[in-house]
Amino acid sequence: MYRIGARFNASLLQWCCLGAAILFCVAVAFELNGSSVGIWRELLTEPGPARGLTFSTPKRIRVDEWGVWTPSALSQARQKPAFSTENSNLGAGRSALLMNVPVAYYTTLFRPQFFGFFVFDFERGFSFYWCAKFFGLLVAASWALRQIGVSSRLLVVFGGVWVLLSSYVQWWFSSPAMLPDMLASWFVCLGCAVRFFDDQHLGKTVIRLLCFIFFGINFVLCLYPPYQIPLALLFIGVVVGVWRESRAHIEVVSIIRVSVLFAVALIAIVLILLPFWFDVRSTLAVVANTVYPGMRRSSGGGLSFFKLFSGVLGFFEYEQSHPAVYDNISEASNFYPLWPAAAFIVLTSRLRAKMPISPLLAMLAIFLIGSSLYCVVPLPEWLLRITLLNFATEPRALLALGIANVLFCCLFLDRYRTAILSGRSVAAGGILLWLGILVMLWCARTQDAVYFSDPWHWIQPLAIAALILSLFFWERLRYRLLPVVLGLLLISSNGAINPVMRGLSPLLDSAAFNAINRIRSAHPEDKWIVYHTRYFAQLVKATGATVFNGTKIVPDLPLMRQLDPSGANEFVYNRYANIGCEVSRLSHEASASLVYPDYYIWFLPPDLPALSESGYRYVLIPKEWPEAAAYRFVLVEKVSPGDLWIYRREK
Repeated sequence: MYRIGARFNASLLQWCCLGAAILFCVAVAFELNGSSVGIWRELLTEPGPARGLTFSTPKRIRVDEWGVWTPSALSQARQKPAFSTENSNLGAGRSALLMNVPVAYYTTLFRPQFFGFFVFDFERGFSFYWCAKFFGLLVAASWALRQIGVSSRLLVVFGGVWVLLSSYVQWWFSSPAMLPDMLASWFVCLGCAVRFFDDQHLGKTVIRLLCFIFFGINFVLCLYPPYQIPLALLFIGVVVGVWRESRAHIEVVSIIRVSVLFAVALIAIVLILLPFWFDVRSTLAVVANTVYPGMRRSSGGGLSFFKLFSGVLGFFEYEQSHPAVYDNISEASNFYPLWPAAAFIVLTSRLRAKMPISPLLAMLAIFLIGSSLYCVVPLPEWLLRITLLNFATEPRALLALGIANVLFCCLFLDRYRTAILSGRSVAAGGILLWLGILVMLWCARTQDAVYFSDPWHWIQPLAIAALILSLFFWERLRYRLLPVVLGLLLISSNGAINPVMRGLSPLLDSAAFNAINRIRSAHPEDKWIVYHTRYFAQLVKATGATVFNGTKIVPDLPLMRQLDPSGANEFVYNRYANIGCEVSRLSHEASASLVYPDYYIWFLPPDLPALSESGYRYVLIPKEWPEAAAYRFVLVEKVSPGDLWIYRREK
């Protein structure tokens, strides 16, 4: 029986990799994806269930996917030429190179997740992109855990599942910041980097060096510093920890070799990205001078203790149910914080049993404690500048904290398999941590009495915490039971957060999309303005038509200044933003009003000369527009279902 178990454990990774490859191919063949594009059926009041929906339900909160990224990718595919580096629908300048959408540009050679858009039709390319995100992250995380020293194949697979199915990753899975793609690239670079220390085989070293360069470029091109900076600091911490662990059997020559490899890799990445830099530096200069996010800086201390450890609530959460201290369920998501329990045992083992603490575990613990302090305590400005954390944000630092939590716990479970603590210490540790969770929830109740008035929001997290902590401190069975139980909890709780769709039928086959696309095809040079809703601006964008509003990651300052010659509204529109439009009723001058840091509204007379001179001929409004004739617009088409009214300016 032992031999059968050992044989199964030895082949577990191979079977998992084979299974992932087969599922990847099957999913792409059937055009499966995780988009919440089914929400368009609700917005357009299309009858019946969302076409193509196979599993779970589309999530409205994933608007940055179904309402921003997916229409932007469709807009890219419908440009002339396709996948252009410049697309005013995305923003001014070469915004397409900054937004993580498919672009016909040399850097796409280093972004395998986009390959499908250039090989298949759009819907199958979209499926390839989604599957690359899902399976790529699972495989990359598992492989990296193996490289940093996790010997148990069970823990390697469990760690990959933990990363992939944590509520933070799943609720942010489809954000334009490319979180899964960024993480997968980071894990590959980490795995390659730590193997530089002990791999003496020339061929393998060259392959790992090339992989580091390839995926390092992909990581850089994700271009979202609030995620990338904390992950880069964690990368340095892990590499230093591995080096210190290997120092006893690494010669001076090997250290020099590793230093040369890192230098070659970084120089290669810089040289390969130099043409990209020259092409986007003017656009980046505009971004750097925006009010948001260009001038945003962090001083630390933006999170409460509850928000830092809110992962204890991270099972069986729903879009409509989250603590009121958060704006939405995505902001409420986190990783389950098991590292304090592991750190307690590691420290107790050091004090009582004189067990040495591994340098890698020590570096991970330093990162976890330091990052936690950054999240809850304001830090000196000089320290933030040195670490570049002033360009990060505390909520986004939770990603690197969560990944460090997974690495620390998997290494701990792998290395601390024997019983160490006395029965009294086991009981004291488990009860103390469980009471800490209870106190934290009780304190949170004072800020959100409504949410915590539901007994389920108390009983469920406390019961799960009791189960996990009991297994964690049950030292004889911890290694065997905890990964299985926690893995099943992650799968059953978070596996349905993102739906499974076949194709993009709710958007592409809708009456509204086809009507707008038909008009766009007849008048491809004419531009559009959408009033009363920013969502339908994205619908128009998806057809390839040029739209004034919607989501723009770089402001078109020359056009904005034509609408606002005095510059009175520049603070409002000089930002990355979701832009809404309303017809100005009290004046024939344009004005803008800020609603959120990333959302503002233009009060815009549609007959402004600046708009006419710029080619804006069409107006789309989700209701009848009685004043259209007064502005010299005529009705072109009424689209049903959806109740969309399309008007055209008379010449």
